[in-house]
Amino acid sequence: MSTFTVNPGKKIAGFGGKKLSVPMYLQFTPGYCSEVLHSSENQFHETPNHTNSIIAVPHHSEKIFKTKATSVGKEDRYYPLFRTMHDVPTKGDSVLLTNIGGVNYYLGPLNMDSNNPTWNPSRYKVPELAIPTTQGGETSERGEQGESVNFNKNLYFNRLAKVRKTDLDYGKALRETTGDTLIEGRHGNSLRIGSRSNNPYVFISNERAFDNEFETLGDGTLISITSNGTLKQHFDGYVDKVTQESKEDFQLDSDALTDTVNKLGKVWSDVNGQPPAALYEYDTNQFFLRSDRIIFNTKNGGDIVFGSNNNISICAPKEVVIEADTTKIGSVEASEPLVLGAILESKLNDILTLIETGLLAPTGPVVVGPGAGLLASLKSTLSQIKSPKNLVE
Repeated sequence: MSTFTVNPGKKIAGFGGKKLSVPMYLQFTPGYCSEVLHSSENQFHETPNHTNSIIAVPHHSEKIFKTKATSVGKEDRYYPLFRTMHDVPTKGDSVLLTNIGGVNYYLGPLNMDSNNPTWNPSRYKVPELAIPTTQGGETSERGEQGESVNFNKNLYFNRLAKVRKTDLDYGKALRETTGDTLIEGRHGNSLRIGSRSNNPYVFISNERAFDNEFETLGDGTLISITSNGTLKQHFDGYVDKVTQESKEDFQLDSDALTDTVNKLGKVWSDVNGQPPAALYEYDTNQFFLRSDRIIFNTKNGGDIVFGSNNNISICAPKEVVIEADTTKIGSVEASEPLVLGAILESKLNDILTLIETGLLAPTGPVVVGPGAGLLASLKSTLSQIKSPKNLVE
């Protein structure tokens, strides 16, 4: 809320030379969040428009008793100042409070000189009477600070940084680059909208290591949209979060496998007639997605359409399964059914057996003479008509 205050170090001479404090109007009053109304579970949440509002305690108020969390209530409700873009605080976060047109608003949570995206302890919060923070009535240090015991701050995540990449950045100045537009979550997720020189990029990252200052292939999920530079230039080295092994170079996961020949680089090379390394040398507009699991799903009868102006390469170290009522290959007009290899082998083997035993001939049973060896060879190699890798139902 807006209020008047004074600066103890600033006074003017009044009547008779008496030193007087000069009132100052504060449009935005610093305070902290004592309750957050995430949903109807909160006791102060009475209607849907209360969602993401907060109960806040101002650090300055004409009503001295209103500067303690134990003295505020639903009349001290504040709404996000901006309609859609807002960072919902947690209990104990510092905020700015104001009143515009008779409506209480908040801005925040505020950053402090600790400059950490996970948590910034307030420089102004004074510990109060311990407030129970559990259903059992226990109190805690967090309760004294007005913080939620449900907020996980076991790890403080580093802020995203940006270092100069000589091959991609503009100019010759050393140790200098241009800043990006960043949206950082509290626990290692982020959206970066930026550029190298005048070439734009977008990075979306989730589950970045707490001590990592950059998006890397070690992130839980990474989406990269770039317009210039190879993937290796943007994402060179990282630490594998599972094995903790340091990776010094960019490599697609299938190409890093040692127990299979089904590698994307090789498949791409065979299809396009270029060396596998050329896959990594592409340096114009491209979209890159990496995660432990990727699911594409449509609803309400929608389609998934893959199209390419050149080739589509698919590889896997184990199985590629396509299951549908009808599978067409080559054309939407395809009408010839695929042959079932095992059944075909069985039927052909039966025919050869009939011929071999002289029970099948246009004129009736005959004795197989010079062709006996050829028949035996056909029977012994008949299984070769079946693909060892490709199966149909």
